[in-house]
Amino acid sequence: MKNFYRKCRLHVWLACLTAGLGLLSCSDDEGGGNSGYRPDQPIVLESFYPKTGSIATQVIIEGRNFGTDAKALNVYFNEKRAAVISSTGNRMLVLAPKLPGEECVISVSMGENEENKAQFDEIFEYIIQTNVSTVAGGEKGTDMPAGTSSLTGSYFAQKPESGIAVDENDNLYVRFKTDDDGGTHRVYMMSEEANSIKVLNDFSILVTGILLGTDLATGDVYWYHANIGNKEYGYFDPAADYANTKMGDIKWDHDLFYTDGNFAPVWNAIQTFTMSPADHKFYFYTNEGVVARWDPATGAGENLTPSERFIDSQGDIKGVVFDPRDPNIVYFSNKDHHCIYRHDIAAGTIEVWAGRKNTSGYLDGPLAEAQFNQPGQMAVDPEGEAIYVTDTENHCIRKITLSNGYVSTFAGTPKSSGYQNGPADMAKFNKPIGLAITSEGNLYVGDSENYAIRRIAIE
Repeated sequence: MKNFYRKCRLHVWLACLTAGLGLLSCSDDEGGGNSGYRPDQPIVLESFYPKTGSIATQVIIEGRNFGTDAKALNVYFNEKRAAVISSTGNRMLVLAPKLPGEECVISVSMGENEENKAQFDEIFEYIIQTNVSTVAGGEKGTDMPAGTSSLTGSYFAQKPESGIAVDENDNLYVRFKTDDDGGTHRVYMMSEEANSIKVLNDFSILVTGILLGTDLATGDVYWYHANIGNKEYGYFDPAADYANTKMGDIKWDHDLFYTDGNFAPVWNAIQTFTMSPADHKFYFYTNEGVVARWDPATGAGENLTPSERFIDSQGDIKGVVFDPRDPNIVYFSNKDHHCIYRHDIAAGTIEVWAGRKNTSGYLDGPLAEAQFNQPGQMAVDPEGEAIYVTDTENHCIRKITLSNGYVSTFAGTPKSSGYQNGPADMAKFNKPIGLAITSEGNLYVGDSENYAIRRIAIE
């Protein structure tokens, strides 16, 4: 109860302070200039409160010679600039920025040239939060969005398919079937910044699907076919309002062989593709152990499969990423084997990297001990420190820390399906399959059985 009253008093104090600072700031703006600031005197920092907090925490900084022009003040938490709300000259209100580091040095300076700089010796402790929210969907809709419409309030009559992608502007690209027959596959572009969802193209394709991947050289999103016999590819051109632009057929140096006579596997041999950051070519692995790459600029394709295919790794390959530390190493997730393989391109070898082959389950721990249940699409964080993977039948998102080879649960309630937003460890998914990461490190998740696109924000 005492803590409750303390919190109430603090909130009332902050509200009153904000209002008072706002009035003073307006008064000074009307009078012109930066009242109270003397450039011949140093900025003096005395204290700040609270000592710890997360993104957008209201922080009071006390001292002298701040002036009253909030726009002229520069406040940094380490290298991240904070928003200055108001200043009275000896007290200011600022908002903690996003992810400045866990131990923050707060500094204050004046003007464009950041003159008269001062900083605290005491550290502000930043609390990192990971939260799950819904971008669109959340329950089955009555139909599919058409044309261009508001992203907020959008619902889908069909489930998002695997293989989602983001472009250089962090627009999200997702594929859906348009009806239960699956004869048409529709690609949408979603923008949280513009709050819009736009139909880019309807692909009339039976049985198979359209796959999506990002060109790291141009930032554009390309498409390709899941059917191993279809060589056509293209991209969505931002210079032409994201029009579907066909690039022609891939010209393979050697045919991509396929021995299974069953119709369905032939048409779904390829489940995803990704670009190498080193050679800027797209790579994919088929469900019969074929590995190949092609250059999107020229259409030249290379069959990289050894004379003896990677028989041990046969199965639906749902995710492919390159090791950010070594461009010769590729990791790919095998849904049917419940594990992730490591391919050394230079050596031509493949081995189980994470999880236990043909053993489904759930277990965090070292790579060889961890367990997955149908791992899906994967993504590498912008810092190159971790790989994220959808663990579809465990209804969660897993994280593999590359420095120590440890598998942990990043978001979702393991082995418990559902639909719930909030802190990552309390959130719930229902068979997540698609995964893409933005330039800021936010994750988009194709949450199939919830008919939703979810966002995991690290703040």
